[in-house]
Amino acid sequence: MNFDEFNDRKNTYSTQWDFIEDRFGPNTKNLTPFSISDMDFKSPKEIINGIIFRANHGIFGYSRWNHKDYKNSIVSWYKKRFDTTINENWITYSPNVIYSLSSLLSILVKKNEKVMTHTPKYDGFSKILSSYNLIEIPLIETNIGVFKSNFDLIETEFKFGKVKVFILCNPENPTGKVWNFDELKTLIDLCIKYNVILISDDIHMDITRVEATPILKISTKNCIILNSPSKTFNTPSLGGSYTIIPSEKIRENFLFKLKNIDSLSSPTIFGVISTIIAYNNCEYWVDELNSYITKNCEYVVENLNNFMGIKAYIPQGTYLMWLDFKDTKIDMNLLKKALIEIGKVAIMSGDVYGDPFRLRLNVGCPLEKVKIGVKGIKEAVEFLKN
Repeated sequence: MNFDEFNDRKNTYSTQWDFIEDRFGPNTKNLTPFSISDMDFKSPKEIINGIIFRANHGIFGYSRWNHKDYKNSIVSWYKKRFDTTINENWITYSPNVIYSLSSLLSILVKKNEKVMTHTPKYDGFSKILSSYNLIEIPLIETNIGVFKSNFDLIETEFKFGKVKVFILCNPENPTGKVWNFDELKTLIDLCIKYNVILISDDIHMDITRVEATPILKISTKNCIILNSPSKTFNTPSLGGSYTIIPSEKIRENFLFKLKNIDSLSSPTIFGVISTIIAYNNCEYWVDELNSYITKNCEYVVENLNNFMGIKAYIPQGTYLMWLDFKDTKIDMNLLKKALIEIGKVAIMSGDVYGDPFRLRLNVGCPLEKVKIGVKGIKEAVEFLKN
């Protein structure tokens, strides 16, 4: 795969490229975007060819997900990538990860119970969690790009806070923190001790620079995984994700809501096919992708870290970089404006995720585009500092 290849995404109904004004305001459609978390890379040729082959059949009737071809591809992926054994009966289809999370919370959390998660957090979580009694555990940055949780605080809240569900993001979006085995074991043990359900959003887990551990490798009790190949293989618009729920009771309740209440159990055929092909045939592509994104991260750090007070680090996971501008002493509202007017780049502001002194830079793109982003940031900062 030539990850350096530039692919023009304009006029393809791309959220990132064609609808920039939705996020950044009027007269911003000509900016170079580094915003929404999809990539500017073509999906693996095996997926593209598989979709073309199926499209040429010409009939697109209702499809199914509950068969061995689909579920065994997921079982195989977890075994070869993470040395984790998944029972195929634990797997259910879902239209997307956010739907899975929303549905599970509605099933599991009663009116007087609470939900806990880390902050800063993915803004998609914020929208769902706004209607719940939420406890946020701030991630502690012990060094540049080194984050840890506060397990003492978590246990205190578990003891007295009526917490029913802990939502984990592994790797974390936007910090890129990958939770290691010992950290996960500590959290899982606490969840089991206080009867809290741990739901782990693992959608970025294939894109890491350190070893990643699914929670089900450690325990099947009180643990649920939400995942999709869409981030890894750049296929979100094809539709589809899956849950891995060992608890039969929770799984059946989820399926009842999916099928009988929301009528969403019929998958897109291209979502099913792309999952099967990706997990069975495209492992090599993920390795190449990780290598390329790491080099993009290295370029950003080399050119932005310590530039007029900016702090930049290589994240343990994801293709998202969490840039710190606190030491620049720049007014972040002025920086947002300068990025648009001077730098000509559209980059997500950190206040969306819970830290107003940060920017989230998407480097899932050719290096030449990354260079445009770095140049735009430098020009905006220099303008405000001079």
